[in-house]
Amino acid sequence: MDKLLYDGIPLEDDYLMLLKSDSFKSMEKFSDAFLAKHVSHQTRKWVKDPLHQWSRQWEYPYVYNKIKNISEKSGEIEVLDAGSGITFFPYYLDDALSGLNIFCCDYDASLEGAFAKINLQENKDIRFSQGDLRSLSYKEESFDVIYCISVLEHTNEYECIIDEFHRLLKPGGSLIITFDVSLDGTRDIAVDEGVRLLEALINRFPCDSGFPLNLSSKALDADVLTTLKAGKIDSSLLPWKLPSFIYQLKSLVSSGRYVSWPPPLTVFCLSLEKQ
Repeated sequence: MDKLLYDGIPLEDDYLMLLKSDSFKSMEKFSDAFLAKHVSHQTRKWVKDPLHQWSRQWEYPYVYNKIKNISEKSGEIEVLDAGSGITFFPYYLDDALSGLNIFCCDYDASLEGAFAKINLQENKDIRFSQGDLRSLSYKEESFDVIYCISVLEHTNEYECIIDEFHRLLKPGGSLIITFDVSLDGTRDIAVDEGVRLLEALINRFPCDSGFPLNLSSKALDADVLTTLKAGKIDSSLLPWKLPSFIYQLKSLVSSGRYVSWPPPLTVFCLSLEKQ
């Protein structure tokens, strides 16, 4: 599984292989059961079934695999889900892995009550706090792992957020980041801006990766996973449920630009270590 869930942009064939794996089916079983019990608490700002979305089917296993490897080497660790929303995922981590103390933060203060109810029903202690990712209330060097799933591409101040993640990580701690990439530049985040995001990450968390080059050169390869390919695999994997012309009209009104639909996106995953 380690070789399959690699850094960078996933390939379509590897994505399909992952969906057939026992590890994915185990995660899916947990997610389905969690959703059945707690669907009323799922955020209205996004989809109700996060795992069954095109990129999340790669992102969640990717992040899980990274944390699994870290926990096996380190024992008890402090983990932060940055920009968490409400999903099955921190509860799955707590259920599947031992020695994790999991914290979640999000700008939406209304999630606090939902976390409290789910914790009570599940007999868990996933600790939630409301906060702005640019300046969180946690003490310096509080966490062994911070993961942030498809959040940074939706901000205009990701350098400030990256600095905050660096402050909160212990020396040797891991930052696990995923973000969508817009191949035609009509959604968050365009390829060129994605390169700048990666450069900001690597500037704060130095490594010899060459990932910005990987993004710009690999994003348009024919074999990478995209929304277009995911939609052909299963149209329900895409989050856009209204007729295409409605989204195209909204885009035309907001930007003056007519766009194809669905928008062509891929996803990028990266794990970095604080020196």
